[in-house]
Amino acid sequence: MKKVFLVAWFFLATWQIATAQLLQDAAAQNMASQTLDKIYNFDFVGAKTLIAQIKVKYAKHPVVPFLNAYVVSWENLPLQKNQPEFTHYNQYLQLCLQYAHNLLKINKNDLEGIYFAMAAYSLLSLHEAESGDFLTSVSYGKNAYTYMKKGFDLTEKYADFHFTTGLYQYYAVQYPETHPIAKPFMAFFPGGDKKKGLEHLQIASQKSRFSKVESLIYLTSIYAKYEQNNYQAWLTAQQLVNQYPNNPFFWVRYCESLITLGRYAEAELYLSKFGQKNQTLYQSAFNLFRGQIQEKYYKNLNLAQTEYLKVLNVNKADKRYTKDFQAFAHAGLAHIAHEQGNAAKAKEYYKKVLKTAEYEGLKAEAKAYLKGGE
Repeated sequence: MKKVFLVAWFFLATWQIATAQLLQDAAAQNMASQTLDKIYNFDFVGAKTLIAQIKVKYAKHPVVPFLNAYVVSWENLPLQKNQPEFTHYNQYLQLCLQYAHNLLKINKNDLEGIYFAMAAYSLLSLHEAESGDFLTSVSYGKNAYTYMKKGFDLTEKYADFHFTTGLYQYYAVQYPETHPIAKPFMAFFPGGDKKKGLEHLQIASQKSRFSKVESLIYLTSIYAKYEQNNYQAWLTAQQLVNQYPNNPFFWVRYCESLITLGRYAEAELYLSKFGQKNQTLYQSAFNLFRGQIQEKYYKNLNLAQTEYLKVLNVNKADKRYTKDFQAFAHAGLAHIAHEQGNAAKAKEYYKKVLKTAEYEGLKAEAKAYLKGGE
């Protein structure tokens, strides 16, 4: 009888560890937050050490493979599907899904099960879309939306759902505006509200545990691209670089925000923060910003033109990560052509801007010039 009791106790203890909830474990929550802080600050060794400690108690919880996937993603930014590291990234996300589904089998309304299933499906969908496999991306996206819908009504119970609710509310309106081909498909989904979307993202940037920084990243992009609120984009980018000074991607966004505000001398001081990186993403950003500073601050059009052309000279596989930079480079070349009295060439460049630009201000500039405005 004693042996039976011990065996039963062992399985009960194992089950409790496998299904333990971070929501009820303040110490583990703090450790997970510290892990994310280390990832965003490019301290990947420190992040892996903390993940190993979390795994001791939460070996079967989706947070462990989720954090491991995040390490792979940021350590290899921008992660591409043809990289060997993507295999590990995909394996971690699939394991995250498995553990999340295990939680949902026990309780279909498990908050953490819903959140991590949605997060894993969303990341898988994003990477498939970026690599051109849209059918697989749509499949993952449908699964993500199933859990996202549940999160719409759970924001008061779990602040991280403010992030996904905000993204949906905003992009349900913005995405079909940017990509008109998607408008017919949006008839099958609930409508959005940009204002409410921004409100949810702001709340998530303050109160969420796993989505706080992601909310700031998206807010920086939204304010710069679609809201044409350059000052607010600068404020959010400043929060990121102040909190994570070793993250070169955040310095890219911060430099961009300074340039849009016309603070060229300040922007130039920060180019070295990411200019030494070998990845095309950082090199393209460096060349673009240097070109804009030369054009607009130093009035050196020849050097600016050289830098802009470098932005356009990238491999096809890298263009999906640098298309915004290319749109701005084409605009810069259009400015130079206009200054040189070559209106036809300027119009040619502006037409290329409209093929890739998502920044509303940049699109408006191109359309105005093509219609005959200055």
